[in-house]
Amino acid sequence: MKFKVISLCKKDAMSVVPQQAVKYDLEKCAEILRSKGFEVKDPGVMVRASRDGTEIVLYKNGRMMVSPAENKDTVRAIAEEFYVIVELAQERP
Repeated sequence: MKFKVISLCKKDAMSVVPQQAVKYDLEKCAEILRSKGFEVKDPGVMVRASRDGTEIVLYKNGRMMVSPAENKDTVRAIAEEFYVIVELAQERP
């Protein structure tokens, strides 16, 4: 998936924005992420997952926030891995 990494006002977080329209089943995302060792807070309008000191918030439209975010390269690597993990939760048109 192609995406952009954007620095936010919050010093230690960055946003990741998909470059194409996507939708995720957040319940399914939560289930998949738990099976991969993430600590997941119950999904509502977003899924909040954490592992190894990194928190990732994923929204239904595929946008995510990563915190703490050292630099864009690190966030890009995290986002690539994360999108692969939740790929099966993507809703198909």
